[in-house]
Amino acid sequence: MSEAPGVTTSVRALAGVCVALLGLWTSAATAEPYLAVAEGLHCSACHSHPGGGGKRNVYGNAYAQGELPATRIGNTDAPLWTGELNRRFSIGGNLRAGYRFEDIPDRSASSGFDVNKATVYLEATLIPGRLGVYVDQQVAPSASINREAYVRLTSAGGRWSLTGGQFFLPYGLRLQDDTAFVRLATGTNFTNPDRGMQLGYESGPWSAIASVTNGSGGGGETDKGKQFSLISAFVRPRWRVGLSASVNDGDGGDREMAGLFAGLRTGPIAWLAEVDLVADDAGPGGTRGARAGLVEANWMPRRGHNVKFSYDVLDPDDDVSEDHEVRYSLQWEYSPVQFLQGRLGVRVYDGPPGDARANRDALFAELHGYF
Repeated sequence: MSEAPGVTTSVRALAGVCVALLGLWTSAATAEPYLAVAEGLHCSACHSHPGGGGKRNVYGNAYAQGELPATRIGNTDAPLWTGELNRRFSIGGNLRAGYRFEDIPDRSASSGFDVNKATVYLEATLIPGRLGVYVDQQVAPSASINREAYVRLTSAGGRWSLTGGQFFLPYGLRLQDDTAFVRLATGTNFTNPDRGMQLGYESGPWSAIASVTNGSGGGGETDKGKQFSLISAFVRPRWRVGLSASVNDGDGGDREMAGLFAGLRTGPIAWLAEVDLVADDAGPGGTRGARAGLVEANWMPRRGHNVKFSYDVLDPDDDVSEDHEVRYSLQWEYSPVQFLQGRLGVRVYDGPPGDARANRDALFAELHGYF
């Protein structure tokens, strides 16, 4: 395969910028990053891990019960659920069950109900504010799968943290949708943790996460190569901007990635955007370049309601002229009461004419219970 110098050069240049800003890192977005943009917060404001996603902390649970739902039912004088069983242990969980209909050209339409994902979280605080152990376990729909398991040491002032174990890589917007093209193309999603060490920093508008991992997607190490990943951003009340970079040196081929992401709040609309460049070693004398992008708008017309529109684009191989894929998504998310969210959406795929699945239409509905 011929070399793709444009993408390779761009990846290295952008990665160089990221490294140059190493001292100015910030945290990745959460599993619902538009909420962080809407509120002007770091991900650590709502989640146990500075990178976002997973178990909600005390503030995250209070926000999910007091600010997110259209109505809070039950005894209004009762204390809010915080996730804390006692001073040392806290728990949390998510369960997503749904229905999906797909229409693929020249094939019979398919539909069905499923448990999309169920996860439980357990955090043990060994030394308050300083040392803790965390486990994120997926228990459905298939066999039990460990997603994250790590120990984290935090500095006295809370600015620095050191994590060791298995965790999600610090890269890009931490979207709840693992099928977004920016998450599929880079492989940095909630299905692909890795094992290693992670260093985090947060102070004022700046925060940071960098990691060194096996680069084997959570599997056992097979060579001496390692994956180095980092994310950096600057967060303000109405906007944020950041960079990501990753280099994976493996016997099976090297991968270099670099990306830009941003968030902006304009009235009731929270905007997200990300673009990523990926360069894969395709064998002797060749590199395959790929590009992926996302633009997302979240319109919150009233409490409990969110209308999400997203545009995804993917160019999986620079050397192929007619392989571009585009995806349009429109969703309505409704949180009627605390601990419950419904989602109804449609997706339209537009890809190469010879690829039926890349031109499918999909309808989906989901109920999300969380605590």
